[in-house]
Amino acid sequence: MKIVDLGTKHGEAISHFRSKAGLTVLPRKEVARCLAEQCVGYERPEAASYRKNVESRGYRFELADLAVQSNLTTLPKSSIYLAWHVLEHLPDKTCADRVVQAALDKATRLAWFRLPSFEQDDDQGEGALRKLGLRFSWTHWLGHPTAWLVSDCVASIMTWKIKNPDRPFELIVKPAGYIKSTDDKRVVPINAPIDTNYYSPKLGFKPNGVVFKPFIVSEWEVIVRFPCE
Repeated sequence: MKIVDLGTKHGEAISHFRSKAGLTVLPRKEVARCLAEQCVGYERPEAASYRKNVESRGYRFELADLAVQSNLTTLPKSSIYLAWHVLEHLPDKTCADRVVQAALDKATRLAWFRLPSFEQDDDQGEGALRKLGLRFSWTHWLGHPTAWLVSDCVASIMTWKIKNPDRPFELIVKPAGYIKSTDDKRVVPINAPIDTNYYSPKLGFKPNGVVFKPFIVSEWEVIVRFPCE
């Protein structure tokens, strides 16, 4: 197996990695070797309806509840593990920690975690929005029970490192996207109803045209890259 995508939905993360994103972290020849038939997307059992879309891209599709620890042991070895916008959907941080460490156990070349920002600092986090009576839309979704932070992800990786001292790796942490101003539709009033996706005037007043300096980070990349074997 070349790519395992956890929380695949429509398989878009695999496609994006193979066409563009992978070239930012691996040599072109390695990315080119990731053939469609060597990729598999995992989804929770209740998301079986995604199968058709994933398989139409030429990828395999598997069902597994990642919150069940025994399911993690059956994940296949693979060059690359992707977990983009999935850890926040798990029931709690214990489950998320287990998934991170399982991905590191199974990946031989790369484990890539993409996280929506739940950071609360006043510099590039939600704290800067809260000063204006605003917040990220996604911090108050029923589907996001776990506010998985960059520090949580790094802590999981460092715990794994202690257990695996003979596996060297490079850790990359960097922003994956930004909110540049209050005009961004993903910025909503603090008291916006649960599961609000985007701002609309019916949600109440929002100051427009406020530019953030520095920009607020909307999502983060936490990437573990292992040396070529």
